[in-house]
Amino acid sequence: MLAIECRIIYSQVREILGDVMQTQAGSLFTPTEAAVLTRLSVKAVNNAIDKKTVPTVAGNRAGYATRLLDLRALMSLALERRLVDRLVPEARREVFDAAAAAPRDLVSLEGGLLTIDLREPRRELATSLRMLRRARDAVLSDPDIMGGDPVFRGTRVPVHSVAALLGQGQTGAELLHDHPRLTAEMVRLAPIYAAAYPLRGRRRAQPWHDHPPIRSTRRKLASIGME
Repeated sequence: MLAIECRIIYSQVREILGDVMQTQAGSLFTPTEAAVLTRLSVKAVNNAIDKKTVPTVAGNRAGYATRLLDLRALMSLALERRLVDRLVPEARREVFDAAAAAPRDLVSLEGGLLTIDLREPRRELATSLRMLRRARDAVLSDPDIMGGDPVFRGTRVPVHSVAALLGQGQTGAELLHDHPRLTAEMVRLAPIYAAAYPLRGRRRAQPWHDHPPIRSTRRKLASIGME
């Protein structure tokens, strides 16, 4: 019988993960946050939710009803990125359940034919959680500052503007030169925050909104286009 072995060997990082998991205990994350934390697209996260590959709970964020994910679901998504092209959904769910039930570094299925090393996914997730927490701590949203748009603390520089400029090709050095109050850390965190918390645009009111029509007429459908 052909043995299938999926191994990813990395250094031990239990202490790092333990610290992060302790500070994040009980936390819930939106699909957008989960996408940033697990390096998946938002579409991929929502597909996993729709297919019930990962568990969710109903919740509310910023006045919007949404589906929220806990740390177990985040770990499943971190594995999803690695296994989506290797295992069918049913097998992936079995891996996720085994990983959640046993905090060991290795998960073995099918009598040891399939072995998954959890250390690197855990390490990456721990690092992503720390970075997202730092990004949130560095940002302030105050109605009296830039109309409430998220800005970096101690500045009036909008976070999403920094992320947009980086996306357009501006370098960190150029941003630091143009905005002396920014730090290199802020520049690094801007894309993370902007991706996890995209601005929700207001629906633009059309000029004719709430105004009655100037003139209205009735015509038979058959007569349209015959003139």
